[in-house]
Parts: sequence; structure tokens; C-alpha cells
Amino acid sequence: MRRIVHHELGEPARVLRVEGGPSTSLGPDQVRVRLSYAPIHPGDLHGVTGSPAFGTPPTVASGGRVPGFEGAGVVSEVGPQVDPALGLKQGLRVAFFPASGAWSDEAAVPASSVVPLPDSIPDEVGAQMLINTVTALTVIRAAHDSLPPDARTAVVALLTGAGSAVGRLIGKVLTERGVKVIRLVRSEASAAKLTGILPGSPVFATEVAGWKDRVRAAAEGAKIHAAIDSVGGRLLGDVADLLAERTGTVINFGSLGGETSDIRLFPPRSLTLKGVVLGSWMQQPPEQRKADIALAQRLAHEPGTLFEVAERYAPSRIAHAVAHVSQAGRAGVVLIDFSRN
Repeated sequence: MRRIVHHELGEPARVLRVEGGPSTSLGPDQVRVRLSYAPIHPGDLHGVTGSPAFGTPPTVASGGRVPGFEGAGVVSEVGPQVDPALGLKQGLRVAFFPASGAWSDEAAVPASSVVPLPDSIPDEVGAQMLINTVTALTVIRAAHDSLPPDARTAVVALLTGAGSAVGRLIGKVLTERGVKVIRLVRSEASAAKLTGILPGSPVFATEVAGWKDRVRAAAEGAKIHAAIDSVGGRLLGDVADLLAERTGTVINFGSLGGETSDIRLFPPRSLTLKGVVLGSWMQQPPEQRKADIALAQRLAHEPGTLFEVAERYAPSRIAHAVAHVSQAGRAGVVLIDFSRN
């Protein structure tokens, strides 16, 4: 079995390597999945580096740590205590999330984390549809809960990193739910591309002078109580400047900007900064998780704009793959292709 592993925390291109080894033992309530694709998310790389953006740094055991929490492939073995009602059997195409150690030829996955894939959803979409949709919905719920009770209609929301994979999903879902979304991207080229593939909501490039005035004009006098941010850095301070005093909240779920965030405006304007914990999704009621998965599958059937693939890399090219994830202007998710050497 091939696995992509690191034995220390550090720069991904330096510490990640491909190793062989025996298959992991299968728990009674798990299924073994032979992977076709696993995505590389920025959060995965935060874990490899031990970045504060990951949270508590992961433990690297003596045998190394395999990153990754989702993927797609084919069931090759079913544990003896897996509920037959789940319909999981050998040869079934599936996606899964969450399950640790996904950057591997095969993974032992809790049966509760496995979702059968219909023929209409290809593996490269299935491999990325769950964690991104779950992230988007978790963030949206946090933003909704942050709104003042008397400001939950005719909502105007700011969205940074709007051209990212999760940003596109957030913008799509919020727009479907009647929210006016003002989308922010870094460059004019990114703004033009996003407008072309997901038209409707206004898009502004933060590299263009006067972009904050354009945001205020687009809000048409409405107060902005909520901003959803995945960039952080200096942009966080600019976003705070656009929020309603005393009731404004930023929901942050990433640091794509790679800089220390500027929160100086938050105390004097009585603003709130909230983070979200993706692990809380597994604590949602089963009916809610089922509805979220159904939404992910519906969105996966949209034309190829929400689950775009930037590139597929063989495991042996993991250093090139992680470098691609960090490229400015990257469009789509970088996948590890386990059908290649």
C-alpha cells in the first residue's frame, strides 16, 4: 500500500514523501476504500506545517502521519458489524468524509462517513464535494446565528475569497436563500472569471483602489451585519471597516492571505470575530447531516463551476502538487490521483 506521509512538521514540499507498507487493519464498523482521488485542501497543509490555522498541531507518531480527511474510490472490504441497511458492498463507488489518513492507496473509513456515488457524479467531483459543502454550510449557519434577530430579512453579506472552491459554494447557497452577497476577490482577472462562471452577485477586486466605496454603494444603504472570511491578514481589517458598528460579525474559516490578521478595529467598534469548527458537523442531528449530503450531491450535478479540478498529480509528484495548491490565482481543487505512479 502506498501512502503519503510526513515524519515531522514542516514545509509540505520538504517533509511529505511516498512510502509503502502493509494495509491498515479494518475495524468491525469500517469499510476499506481503494482510493481513486483525494483532494489537497489548504487546511491539510496547515496540519503538515503545524500552523496555528490548523488548531492544535497534529500528533506525528513514530510511524509517521498520513494527512487527508476525504476522498473517493471503490469499496474493497466491509467490516462485519457494518449495518446492511447502509447498502455498502464490495465494488460500490463511494465518497467519504471524515476519515483520517486519506492520502493513501486505501483507507479504513467509518461506515457512517461513507456516501455512495451515483454514476452521474465522477470520482474527481465526489472526492471534493463533501468537505467543501459541509464547510460552506457550517459557515453559513454560524453567519445566520450571528445576525441580530431583527436583521434576518433582506440580508446583505460580505464574502472574501469568493473565487475559492468553498467561496463559490457559499456564494451559490446564500444567493439561492435570498441573501445579497457582495463577493470579494484579489484581482480584476479573478473578478472577471468569477462573474463569467457565476454571474449575478456583485464582485469586486480588492487590488483596485476604492473597492470599499464600491462595496458600500452595492449595499445600497443596507447595514452589513455579517462577513464570511477565509483570507484574514490585512483584508480582515478592511472588512471590519465595512461592518455595522456593535452588531457586525466576521465568521472566519481560513487564512488564505498567509498574514497575521489585523483586528485593531474590532474592540473600538464592538465587532465580533468568530471561528468555526468543522468537526462540529458530526454532532449535527442525523437528519441534518443527511440533508447536507443531499445538497452536496445536488450541487455536484451543477455544470463544472462549483467543483472544478485544477490538476491531478500522481503520488510521486506530491511536492509539485502542494506547490500548485499555493499558487496565486489557482482555480479549482488539486487532486492526488492514485491511479498513477
